[in-house]
Amino acid sequence: MQKRINYSLLLAALIVVFSSTTINAIKLDENRIGAISQNCSIIQERLRRIESAGVKSRVYLGTQYESVYSGLMSNLSLRLMRNGVANQDIADQQAAFGREREIFRNDFISYSQELQTLISMDCRNEPEKFYQQLELTRTKRANIAASIDRLNNIITKHRHSIMDIRDGLLKGDNER
Repeated sequence: MQKRINYSLLLAALIVVFSSTTINAIKLDENRIGAISQNCSIIQERLRRIESAGVKSRVYLGTQYESVYSGLMSNLSLRLMRNGVANQDIADQQAAFGREREIFRNDFISYSQELQTLISMDCRNEPEKFYQQLELTRTKRANIAASIDRLNNIITKHRHSIMDIRDGLLKGDNER
């Protein structure tokens, strides 16, 4: 009995964490199959909570990224051009951020669809099929994490470019 509980806890932890590593074509042993079947309702409830938290995160991140893009990057680029301080790095970063923001949006939609499929599955009667869908959903979630990392890297580069421009302008003012 203790062994089954341990497997159940392990499986629940795997679902909650959604590890970014993917294991291809795992053959589940009878204990794992039993743990999935027995704890199906608990697993699905946790998945619903993950889904709810994910939607809130997507709205928050989407709002923040939109604010960075339109409130900072676009406005700064336009202002620099108007003042004759055009900078190719700033323009390139703005374009890269816009493209990556679209990738993030599409990845999140794809992940949400896979998660919905996972939640609607009958894990009690089809645990192996459920686990395969879980692995696919994990991969989609890893894509989102990678997109977030890329967006954050662009923001960091953009900040450095802004600081370089500022330093150049300040240095130019001191030389006059």
